[in-house]
Amino acid sequence: MLTIGQSPRTDVLPDMLEFLHGAEILQAGALDGLTAPEMAALAPQGGSDVLVSRLQDGTWVLMEENKVLPLLQQRVDSLCAQGVELLIMLCTGKFPDVLRAQVPILYPQKLLYGVVPLLAQGRRVGVLNPDPKQLEQCRRNWAGAVGEVAAAALNPYEPADGIPRAARELTEGGAQLIVMDCMGYTRAMKAQVARLTGKSVILPRTLLARTVGELLSEN
Repeated sequence: MLTIGQSPRTDVLPDMLEFLHGAEILQAGALDGLTAPEMAALAPQGGSDVLVSRLQDGTWVLMEENKVLPLLQQRVDSLCAQGVELLIMLCTGKFPDVLRAQVPILYPQKLLYGVVPLLAQGRRVGVLNPDPKQLEQCRRNWAGAVGEVAAAALNPYEPADGIPRAARELTEGGAQLIVMDCMGYTRAMKAQVARLTGKSVILPRTLLARTVGELLSEN
């Protein structure tokens, strides 16, 4: 498992384990071992998509995709050297096809772009993103998969009372199916959004885990 933040992702893994059938899991993060100034240098400056991820202390950071890619490649090389058979990206960002590995790399966003249009069947899709700075890229990135979307911001690492507000924004935007477009969103958050909107909600971390589970032996 490869995160764009710091590993291990103890906030993500518990929601996924039941689908992974006892697989041996190694984790690495793009920000592992970086100092605060080094992480600050990754801040968005408008050169590429904005990414959000969690640090080990529970705080979160904004990063620019292009600045993170070289770090991710280093972590890919490290995990492959340890003999992993599959790499799973713990980020729903729309990454360019630049990372290289000797094993398959599973990107959640590509999985979402394949599954969501089939489930939506022409219905209007509502998409939650962690930060308001991501809303424009959200609309742009999802346009090719499902057309125009209703987008709202909800930080999964500081949800507080933001869930009712975000749910209301998506409802007012006409969303008929909702995608929580970040690996930071939890099953508990999904349940609350579903209850508030009355709509079906797709959670990337469990969609990813269920898919990977199909590759693993039940034994």
